[in-house]
Amino acid sequence: MRTPASRSAPGSVTTGGADFDWTGSASQVEDSERLAALYDLQFDAREEDVDWARRLAARTGGPILELACGSGRIAVPLASDGRRVVGLDASAAMLARARDRAARAGVEARFVEGDMRDFSLDETFALILIPFSSFLHLAPGDRFACLARVREHLNAHGRFAFDVFQPDPEKIAARDGGLIEEASFDDPETGERITRFSSGVATVDRTTFTWRFDCIGADHLVRRYERVVTLHFLYRRELELMLDAAGFALEELHGDYDGAPADERSPRLLAVARRRERGEARERRR
Repeated sequence: MRTPASRSAPGSVTTGGADFDWTGSASQVEDSERLAALYDLQFDAREEDVDWARRLAARTGGPILELACGSGRIAVPLASDGRRVVGLDASAAMLARARDRAARAGVEARFVEGDMRDFSLDETFALILIPFSSFLHLAPGDRFACLARVREHLNAHGRFAFDVFQPDPEKIAARDGGLIEEASFDDPETGERITRFSSGVATVDRTTFTWRFDCIGADHLVRRYERVVTLHFLYRRELELMLDAAGFALEELHGDYDGAPADERSPRLLAVARRRERGEARERRR
């Protein structure tokens, strides 16, 4: 995750050996760095949303702002394509990995520590992205604060794009409260065997996940990292109304990365919107 649940001064530097990890939880720096490494081990191979972002960037050009950029999994490929990219994230540990990733790729990108609900940068952008369901970490009351910052940072012809998963009631009901072993993998740097577990309790509005990582090294000791995070669901009609109320005109809404139309059964919602200008009539969507 990339946006802390509560923070007195968004974007400020933390003190006392603490950081915000990728779940948005306050963590000791050492734990935050370890969780950032575990994040990359899980998701570095993910390519569908990288390809989607690249296709969008080919249409809009730059500069590009990625909110909740994490460890640069999407930002660095965009920079490798010759785009000017700025990435913003609340976790210093994730940003450190993003800078390392950019250096290894031999590209330049700017990475900024901050909160996507409250940020101010010195430029506007042709494309602003919030990928990989990160928008769902925002409580409903925080969404409009984020969208207001997005709107202020879009240039006159800019586009705002984000993707979220759409909840499947059958899957939610089937796993409610149960502890599920999701994956096991090896850490080539430490030699540890990592097993990831999750448990979720859901309502129609949100799901609260407990993520657990058990790391077993050559000493056979289990080092456990556990975090709890709430994701706030966003349904198709709610998404349309939200963007309209926040001053955006929705241009595209797909149900998956293959471009399929969005409906109530779509696994994801991929939205592309532009800023609606003052005096422009609102579009009625059916």
